[in-house]
Amino acid sequence: MKLRVELDWRTTLATALLLPTLLVLGFWQLDRAEEKAALIDRLEARRALPAISPQSAIRLPENELADRRVVMDAHFSPNHYVLLDNRLRGGKFGYEVIAFAEVGQLAVALNLGWVQGDASRQVLPEIFLPQGVHTVSGRLYQPSGDAFMLGDNPLPAQLPGVVQQLTLLAWRDELQARLNHAVFPLEIRVGEFDPVGFDATWAIVNQTPAKHQGYAVQWFTMAAALGLAFIFRSTNLWQWLRYRIGRP
Repeated sequence: MKLRVELDWRTTLATALLLPTLLVLGFWQLDRAEEKAALIDRLEARRALPAISPQSAIRLPENELADRRVVMDAHFSPNHYVLLDNRLRGGKFGYEVIAFAEVGQLAVALNLGWVQGDASRQVLPEIFLPQGVHTVSGRLYQPSGDAFMLGDNPLPAQLPGVVQQLTLLAWRDELQARLNHAVFPLEIRVGEFDPVGFDATWAIVNQTPAKHQGYAVQWFTMAAALGLAFIFRSTNLWQWLRYRIGRP
């Protein structure tokens, strides 16, 4: 028996389109796994460094800021905060509380963590900030890119208010005028067990490297299955193999 190839243009076209796509998705997931592993390694390395003040952080190169531990004496004012909208935890709707605290001559955006919100969005949660001066520890948060927003994201005309994202650079001049302090350019997320925080548990990454690797295996498995299906659909390989194996 001879091995024959009979190509059907529809099967060939579908395979030519889908197979590279599946392979690209698999390698993309592997790249994402490497990125997440690098983020975890960076966090662990920065945790081992001594804590610094926001004033000292300003003097560091930008690429050394993310995840650096900070400690400060922060003075809180009752209404100087915004709520970051539409933050989900455990399937529940809520907000993250950003307090604008005075740290020396700086106004620092402290993310105090998550509070549950009214699912109907009719009533905002009642927030009670700490009073006076408190020693606060946390870490610098530096987002990897600009967050997606629906429309403009202005600083509320009056504080407190609700915003989509924390855009300190866009608000800097207005915040400085209102708070009468220079604005520290990065968000600081308070530590999980800091007494001034609410629910201040922070995920290092949204998905672990192992999960991305698992997704990559799925894409590569689908690519392999598609390739085999194309081969057996377009050739008589199965019959040829059975014939060869069955020969004495």
